[in-house]
Amino acid sequence: MIFRLYKEGQGTWARGTIAGVVGLTGIMACMKAYEKLQEADWAQSALITVPFFNWAIKGDVVVAGLMIIPFGWLGIWLYNHKKMSDFLIETEAELRTKVTWPTRKEAMNNSVVVVLTSILIGAWVFLADIVLQFLSQQVYEI
Repeated sequence: MIFRLYKEGQGTWARGTIAGVVGLTGIMACMKAYEKLQEADWAQSALITVPFFNWAIKGDVVVAGLMIIPFGWLGIWLYNHKKMSDFLIETEAELRTKVTWPTRKEAMNNSVVVVLTSILIGAWVFLADIVLQFLSQQVYEI
């Protein structure tokens, strides 16, 4: 059986991002499992010894290493699944052609508005906290 990609060359950024996120999640899960397996006694014993090098492969390494297989399979499946691929291809095409992206000047102006609004809201919350703290001290005489 020959492995063929569904609609090869289309939606590569979106499909690759999904596969990459699944792969990164798998790597993080393997690392976490390895950390947890460090505490288990059975995982510290050598399962296999590599001849000529005397490398002992322990159970925690084998179990954590085998965990990457389902994540890799899921990433490849999502990359090549027809419905998921069609959705991601259409999403990427829409982002490239139909979305109106702001100019650099518009993005800068919008960023300034967001930063100033955040500062004003932060100042308002800070002043309200000071006033309410003063009032609570007066009421409860702390």
